[in-house]
Amino acid sequence: MNRLHTLIVDDEAELRRSVISILQSTMPEIEFSIEEASTGKEALDKVKNQSWDLVLMDVKMPEMNGLEALAAIKEHDPRTFVVLMTAHSNLHDAVQAIKDGAYDYVEKPVKPELLADIVRKSLEARDLVSSLALSNPVFDDDIESEFVGGNSKMKEVFNLIYRLCKVDTTVLIRGENGTGKELVARAIHFNSPRKSGAFVAINCGAIPEALMESELFGHEKGAFTGAVERKIGKFQMANNGTLFLDEIGELKPDMQVKLLRVLQEKKFTPVGGNREVKTTTRIIAATNRNLEKMMADGTFREDLFYRLNVMPIFLPPLRERIDDIEALAQHFIKKFSRQHARNITGISADALDMLKSYRWPGNIRELENVIERAFIVENGNSISVDSLPESIRLAPKETAEKTASVGYSGPLDFDAFKEEMEKEFIVSALKANHGRINQTVAQANIPKNTLLRKIRKYGINVKDYSGEE
Repeated sequence: MNRLHTLIVDDEAELRRSVISILQSTMPEIEFSIEEASTGKEALDKVKNQSWDLVLMDVKMPEMNGLEALAAIKEHDPRTFVVLMTAHSNLHDAVQAIKDGAYDYVEKPVKPELLADIVRKSLEARDLVSSLALSNPVFDDDIESEFVGGNSKMKEVFNLIYRLCKVDTTVLIRGENGTGKELVARAIHFNSPRKSGAFVAINCGAIPEALMESELFGHEKGAFTGAVERKIGKFQMANNGTLFLDEIGELKPDMQVKLLRVLQEKKFTPVGGNREVKTTTRIIAATNRNLEKMMADGTFREDLFYRLNVMPIFLPPLRERIDDIEALAQHFIKKFSRQHARNITGISADALDMLKSYRWPGNIRELENVIERAFIVENGNSISVDSLPESIRLAPKETAEKTASVGYSGPLDFDAFKEEMEKEFIVSALKANHGRINQTVAQANIPKNTLLRKIRKYGINVKDYSGEE
């Protein structure tokens, strides 16, 4: 059963009692822990003293109104979902509040079914962001950005969602297959003012080149052989919503030009048409390709890259997050315990060691599949080595034998060897490219966020190489 720590804020005690009654009678599947406040200031004081899942708050109140309290609450803890209650005459304020970070609003007098629907959707939106935090996203290209875990990461993820809900910024999500790129896009959409619009996803690598323009922009009847009727494209389907362009690196150059024009002018022409269609679609793009290298090779346009890369989000591969594997495994164990009604509560030390020594080419998605498979074949109440697939049990283990072919004279320890060689490679690449980050990314074929993290990890001063010729 979901448990919601809920704060009801209104200067009318009768209305507070009415809302409490609605919550408890319409949603028996949720266990509400409820407190009350009569002013915005009192609500803010309570939020600062403890954490809350949900705040249901009136707009018009003495001392501090709901809009002022909303801004202060979201600033203090962006994880708190705020739903505003407002009279019909104040709907303009409520619409503005959603742009400022409120999850939604409900009109007074409060309709029980509508309030229940909003609360359930807010729970789904919260779960999306919580799942997103498992991917340990890094939100910028900055050398100073850090990997953080646990509560800090969760707060950082909610803070990003809160910032993104205020703007229609284009987002570029980068990471290997299985790291959760579409999950990020869905979390952004369903926590934004666009959540009532459509979320439309398209895989740019799965559609034949000849059909891509029609898929994105639609076509008129008779535009080409086989166009027997008019077709609405993905941009129109996602109007007032979000268009998720997965594998954007697979777009051919002529389509890159057309996409760039839509991003710049907010309008497009369907294939075979002579009318321009305006679009209010928000674009979220994703790729597992090294776009810097593609730009250097002339296969991806620089102007399109900078249009897309306004808010870069990077999802690190699981092999770089070995310390997170135990927590991730436990998360999936809890998830599948509920789904499969099995009383599996943990994982054996040997099985966990095996998971940690595996390379995880499929990343978090592969780990989730491995845990679900284990639920099907495991007979005990803890996941054992025998319930892991052969691909993991028989995977070759990395050893320190590789040191024999390299001029390495440090301790016979694979991790020490690997780090020394990694640092040496990065220093050599920076030297060869005169300390220029983007050029190093392209020439050394190393993902930009990986390069920046390694520079920080090894304390490399990029400026030391900027003057080398």
